[in-house]
Amino acid sequence: MISSFTLRILLLLIVISGAIAYIGNRVGKYIGKRRLTLFGLRPRYTAIMITVVSGILIALGTVGAMLALSANARTALLGLDRLQQEIDRRTVELGAANKLLAETQRQQQQLGEQLSASQKEAAQLQKAKQQLSAEIRNAREGELIFKKGEIISLSLIQSGPDKGKINEGLRRIINNADDSLRSLGIRTARPLVNVGDEEFNETAYTLLGESRTFVVKLVSDNNVLWGEPVPAVFELLENKLIYRAGAEIVSGEVAGSLTQPQAEQAVMKLLKSSHQAAREAGIIPDPAGSIGSIPFAQISDTARRLRTQGRKAALRIVAQSDTYTIGPLAVDLRVNSR
Repeated sequence: MISSFTLRILLLLIVISGAIAYIGNRVGKYIGKRRLTLFGLRPRYTAIMITVVSGILIALGTVGAMLALSANARTALLGLDRLQQEIDRRTVELGAANKLLAETQRQQQQLGEQLSASQKEAAQLQKAKQQLSAEIRNAREGELIFKKGEIISLSLIQSGPDKGKINEGLRRIINNADDSLRSLGIRTARPLVNVGDEEFNETAYTLLGESRTFVVKLVSDNNVLWGEPVPAVFELLENKLIYRAGAEIVSGEVAGSLTQPQAEQAVMKLLKSSHQAAREAGIIPDPAGSIGSIPFAQISDTARRLRTQGRKAALRIVAQSDTYTIGPLAVDLRVNSR
């Protein structure tokens, strides 16, 4: 819609233009009738000049009225150069701002790409960590900790007429074996070592009677992987006296011409024979497979004593104390000259 101010301007311009045109027309006719001349021109050219001047006055009047009545018109006509300069300055500023915006967007894109790469790398690290954890878990869970028939624990129990005490002793053996497995790092709320009721009751029944001492071997009834429950059975052996203190287990001759290392090797070979003889005599190895051990200093000292003989000497390995089925075997090394 046209505002009232615009209508007033239009009306004023129409009036001014009409008035100037009318006056110019009247002056032109007057000069034409009177055949007056201006500036030495012919009447016809004088009339033309007046018409031209009238048009100029109309234009000037129109412009003057617009300048007098409208600040926007004054700004457009009188401040055009300044407005153009301002436009140019703002255009330059806008160009710089657009350039800065483009650079900022480029940096944001780079940061986004870097963030994406970092997130991808972190995801890969997390995946590798999870894979490694799974491999470690699978390796541990796939580890065979017992073979079928392997000894889990060795214990002593007293037979007798009290079934309650026998049951309590067997349960203690199972619980101790369970605790020993948990000490290796197996974490589970369920029992690890399981002995069936029939097996338990049959073993308890066997132990009822006169008072004797038995070795209880708790044996794995199956191949068992890390963390799995261990099905187990009992094996009973009477804990008999195998060697009395001082009893000879094995003996052999050692040459006196041997070097110290050779003499030590000869002593260790005879010790190995004594362990084999003890096994055959009935001594049970512990779950690690050992029957007994001897300090290397004692082996080295025995080897020196053998070499000081200067000739063949007899080496006897004897029981250090009374040794029973459950072991362990403790020995003395005795050197006798020939």
